[in-house]
Amino acid sequence: MNRATLIRGIQLIVALTLATFAFLLWRAVTLKQADLSSALSTLNPLWLLVAAAFALQEGVCGGTRMFVLGRVLCPRLTWRTAVSSEFVLMFVAGVTPGQLGAPVAQVATLVEGGMPFDAIATAELLTAFCTLLFFLLSGAALMVLRTQGLLVVPGAAGLDWLVGFSSVVFGAALLALILCVVHPPLLKGILRVGGNALAMPWHPLRRGLGLVPWFKVLRESPTLQPGILGERLLRAVDRVHEGFAVYLQRGRWAVLQAFGLTVAFFWARFSVAFFILKGLGLSTTPHTYVAPGPAFAQIITVQTLLNFALYLSPTPGASGIAEAGSNTLMSPWVPTAYELPYLVLWRILALFLCMFVGGAYVFRYLGTDVLERRAREAEAAQRALEGG
Repeated sequence: MNRATLIRGIQLIVALTLATFAFLLWRAVTLKQADLSSALSTLNPLWLLVAAAFALQEGVCGGTRMFVLGRVLCPRLTWRTAVSSEFVLMFVAGVTPGQLGAPVAQVATLVEGGMPFDAIATAELLTAFCTLLFFLLSGAALMVLRTQGLLVVPGAAGLDWLVGFSSVVFGAALLALILCVVHPPLLKGILRVGGNALAMPWHPLRRGLGLVPWFKVLRESPTLQPGILGERLLRAVDRVHEGFAVYLQRGRWAVLQAFGLTVAFFWARFSVAFFILKGLGLSTTPHTYVAPGPAFAQIITVQTLLNFALYLSPTPGASGIAEAGSNTLMSPWVPTAYELPYLVLWRILALFLCMFVGGAYVFRYLGTDVLERRAREAEAAQRALEGG
């Protein structure tokens, strides 16, 4: 699959995401045009600038997290490359179902910046550790609030099962990650079992797709030949384990900083809702009881609950789920007449703004031969290392 085909594929996914949002927006505008005009007439743009600044901090804090972790194994990693990789990740996460393409996109950007693949893999696992820990602690806090009757918001009951299920999944993933890093044979065993299970359908499928010109690379690539990828993954496990040993020796402070930055970039995104309310001239105090604490903390709590639904959404950009979930969970703050303007501003600032910035990076890289050239260089260096 060449670069032009990849660009067309990304453009198609972006078009579908934007088309879905545009359709939902058009349908809402046709029903509530008067409400939209009335609400926007009293808009305070200064608060929206504050909201935009906080929204962009998600990419900045996330990129700084990668910078802090990556510098332990790759001192030449620059802050600019790390931040760029985070915005690229956010763009691809927003346009792929379940955010499946996000890690691959970030890896490609870091490779372009000169970071070795083994160092990237180790840093990515540590960022996953920080994110899993954040979700696990957040899920536990939400469940405690719900069981004690301290979190009361429309739609929360419907999400209780999702938070509970997610907490089990994130907890199991966190435990598995720790065990695999501490005891590499466990991860190797999982890879061998999974590889053997996938090999039987994959290799005939690869050969069949190779007959199609677009997928010819699947048939000819030496990396995808039987047994080659599995061997490389097993060797990578040992190298990643060695990388973690370095963090235990001189990178513990970096991991602690990375977790703090993880909390910061999630809460920066969640706080956007608070400043949008200010921008619309709405009270930040809910008209019914929601949770204990100041208004800002209550909105952060509700946005945390909504975030579970967004992360596990099967639709690109969480289209449909984001709109419905936000309308329901934010109803204690947002009157019916303001639902549409709030939703439009929240969608653009909290979800689309960082995606647009990341999209500019993605198409800049894909519009040149940079990533393609760097990927070939990294592959050649890896083969030389293994051959030596």
